[in-house]
Amino acid sequence: MTESKGKPDEKWGAIKTLRHSPPAVRFLLLGIFVNQVGGFLQPFLVLYMVWRGFSTDQAGVALTAYGAGTIAGVMFGAELVQRLGPRRTIVLSMVCAALLTGIVPLLGSYPLLVSAVAVSGAMTQAYRPASMTLLTDLVPEARQVMVFSMNRIALNLGATVGRLCAAWLIMLSWNLLFWVSALTSLVYALIALGAVPKDTPGRASAAEPETSPTARVGYLGIARDVRFVLFLGAMFLSAAIFIQSFVVLPLSMTQAGYSATSYTWLISLSAGAIIALELLVTRFTQHWPAWLAVCGGLLLLGVGRAMYAVPEPIPLLVAATLVGVLGSMVGGPTMWTYPAKLARPETKSRYLGLTQAAFGMGTALGPALGTLGWNALGDGVWLVWGAFGLLSVAAAAFAMRPRDDRTRSEPAPPEPPPQQHAAPAPPPR
Repeated sequence: MTESKGKPDEKWGAIKTLRHSPPAVRFLLLGIFVNQVGGFLQPFLVLYMVWRGFSTDQAGVALTAYGAGTIAGVMFGAELVQRLGPRRTIVLSMVCAALLTGIVPLLGSYPLLVSAVAVSGAMTQAYRPASMTLLTDLVPEARQVMVFSMNRIALNLGATVGRLCAAWLIMLSWNLLFWVSALTSLVYALIALGAVPKDTPGRASAAEPETSPTARVGYLGIARDVRFVLFLGAMFLSAAIFIQSFVVLPLSMTQAGYSATSYTWLISLSAGAIIALELLVTRFTQHWPAWLAVCGGLLLLGVGRAMYAVPEPIPLLVAATLVGVLGSMVGGPTMWTYPAKLARPETKSRYLGLTQAAFGMGTALGPALGTLGWNALGDGVWLVWGAFGLLSVAAAAFAMRPRDDRTRSEPAPPEPPPQQHAAPAPPPR
C-alpha cells in the first residue's frame, strides 16, 4: 500500500501526512495543480468564441457541449482505469486533452470547433477517477481525508493562479490561452509517466479478464445499492447548491445595488478562505465519523445559502459566504473520500467516476435551475436552496449510516462454477 511511517490508523496534519506519503502522491498533487493552472477552456470559452465572431447563442452551445463532455469524460475515465490502469489513463487522457485543446484556435468550422471542445472536455476530466484511485491506493485509509483535502487545495489554488495567468495571456494573444493549457496537460502527462509506478495497486483490476465474476459487477450492480444512489443524490444536490454562488448571487447583488467589484471581492474571500483554512479544518474533521462530517458540512452549506435571502447589509453577505465555505471545508474532503471506502478494489474507479459524474451533473444543471428559480421567486429562491440543503443532509444521513464493515456495498458477484478437474500441480524443483 504505502511506505509511510507510523501506524496505518494514525491521522496526522497536512505536513506530516505529505512528508510520509510515497513520492508518487506528492507528484500526483503537483500534476493536478499544474493541470488546473491551465484549465482555461471552460471559464473563458464564451468570451473567446464571441471574440472570434460567433454569436452568444453559439458560444452557449459550445459551453454546454464542453460541460456534457466533462460528465461523459469521468465515466469514460473510470472504464479506462479498469482496462488500462490509473497511470496509463492519466497519460492517455492528458495527451489527448493537449492535442484537442491545442487545435481549437486552428479550427474555423463551427461544428468541428464544438466537437473538439466537447471531446476536449471529456479527456480533460477523464484523469480524475485515475488520480483519485491512485491517492486511495497509495495512502492508508486513515489519512485519505487529509490527502483528498490536499487534492482540493491543489485544484482551488491551481484555478486561482490560472485565472491570473489567463488575464495576462489574453492581453498577448487569445490563442496562447489554448496553447498554454495544452502545455500544462502535457506536463501532467510527463509527471504521471515518470513519477507513478507501473505496478500500482489500482492496476490489479486492469489485469482481470472481463469474464471473471468480479468484473461482471458493473454499473447495474452498483445501481442496486440504494444507499450509494442516495449518496450520489446528496452529491448532486451539494454541487447544485454550491454553484449558486456563481449564478444567483451576482444577480441578487446587482439587484440590491452592489457593484461587480463587491461580488468579485466576496468570491475572492470564499476562494481565499478555502485555500488558507481547509487543511486546518480537515485536521479536526478527519477524526469525526464520516456521516457527521458530511451531514454537518451539507447543513452549513444550506444554511449559508438560505442566509443570502436577505442581501443587505454587506456584513450579512460576508457571514453567509463564510458559513457556506465552512460547510464546504467541513464536509467536502470526507464526502469525496467516502465512495472509495465502499467499493471493492475492482470497482473503486467506477464508484469514484459515478461520484464525479453526480457532482458534474449538479454543476451543469444548477445554473439553469438557479436562474429559473430567481426569475420566479427573486431572493426567495435562496430559501428553496436552503431547503435543498436539508434534503441533501437527509439523503446523506440515510446513505452513510454505519454499515457492517465486513460487507461491501455492491452485491456479491456470482460464485464461479466448481472445477471438475483440478490442474496438475507443478513438479517440485
